[in-house]
Amino acid sequence: MHAISQMNCHSSAKCEILEANFCYPAFQCQLPTTSSSNRVVISRSELSLPNTKRSNGVVHSKMFETSVSSEASHKAQVQKLIDLLQLCAKEELLNEAKAIHGYILKSSFLDNNLLLVLNHVSHAYSKCSDFSPCQVLFEKMSEKNVFSWTGMIVGSIENEFSYDGFKYFHEMLDYGMLPDGFAYLAGLRLCVALGSLELGKIVHAQIVVRGFTSNVIINTSLLNMYAKLGDIEDSSLVFNSMSGRNTVSWNAIISGLTSNGLHMEAFNHFLEMKNRGFSPDVYTLVGVMKAVRNLGDIGKGKAVHELGLESNVVVGTALIDMYAECGALCEARAVFNSNFTNSGVNMPWNAMISGYTRCKCSLEALELYVNMCKKNVMSDIYTHCSLFDAIAELKCSKFLMEVHATVLNSEYDCLALSVQNAIADA
Repeated sequence: MHAISQMNCHSSAKCEILEANFCYPAFQCQLPTTSSSNRVVISRSELSLPNTKRSNGVVHSKMFETSVSSEASHKAQVQKLIDLLQLCAKEELLNEAKAIHGYILKSSFLDNNLLLVLNHVSHAYSKCSDFSPCQVLFEKMSEKNVFSWTGMIVGSIENEFSYDGFKYFHEMLDYGMLPDGFAYLAGLRLCVALGSLELGKIVHAQIVVRGFTSNVIINTSLLNMYAKLGDIEDSSLVFNSMSGRNTVSWNAIISGLTSNGLHMEAFNHFLEMKNRGFSPDVYTLVGVMKAVRNLGDIGKGKAVHELGLESNVVVGTALIDMYAECGALCEARAVFNSNFTNSGVNMPWNAMISGYTRCKCSLEALELYVNMCKKNVMSDIYTHCSLFDAIAELKCSKFLMEVHATVLNSEYDCLALSVQNAIADA
């Protein structure tokens, strides 16, 4: 009992030192700030949208007052609109997309060009997280092609309207539209989003009938779909039947095996991949390290580590996590110290803090967090959940209040169940 009392006193003293070094006002500078100054805004002059007027049904544009032919001018105008709509999609510029859409509706386009630009308007809307105008536009389009339908399927998935995506996929077939490779890729994504293995097998059957089974991208998407839906047997059958494989397909089967709990099989596929002359990339290493992490085999982990790429933040984070899970904290910290002590990215910091916490090295976790704050590395929900576990272990009440205040001032959902549970446990 006396020994335990001494240990608690020692931990309390250490906590007091940490708390003294934890400058909360200084830490506030790492919290993200929202500022409209970073938002891309396209003005009317930048859009080069002309003032238009109709005379005998003809739109007169000042956009291309050049000596080039009207056909070349029209082609250039269409391309400019497409480029702008792609920018709107990338930067999520909803109002600017609506302005371009309005201009298009007031202008004259050949039918094929009108369909082309409206497809891009639809894509821009779906990327702006506002699916309603996208759906309205689609319903009003007098002509549609495979690109139109595929865009609606993908947009439905990305905006979490997967059942609408199923409706669009079904309507596309009823419309008599033959899906192309991109449409089938969207269909396979839809199966995963819906969690429907039955639909996945129907789409697979269509892919076979349409003769797309020699396409390595579609085959990779197929095996990925089966793996994500828990049918690793069919996933492996697709992989084994592939006449041509690439690094992406190897990565997909390794990841699929790991996600289905077949960690040794995943590692064996990794070895086979290397033996067949394929060079592992970042995604390969991350996938196989998840398998090694779950196997708890540090020897296999070191063999993967020897392949390099530890300075890559994703690979390095996976290495730290793998070593920590195997209980090899010295190796984990060596990777961290060699590559990420001056990194402004929080992923490796989180992995190291989490590793310390899982291994009951709570004091080291808090010390690293203080260092993280001093270097103005932004913490997040994952950082704080690990911290609350460490704080609970050490019973540092003042530190708990400081970190809790940081959570309340952060931009992520501080009411998330994981955060609430961690705070309650602390």
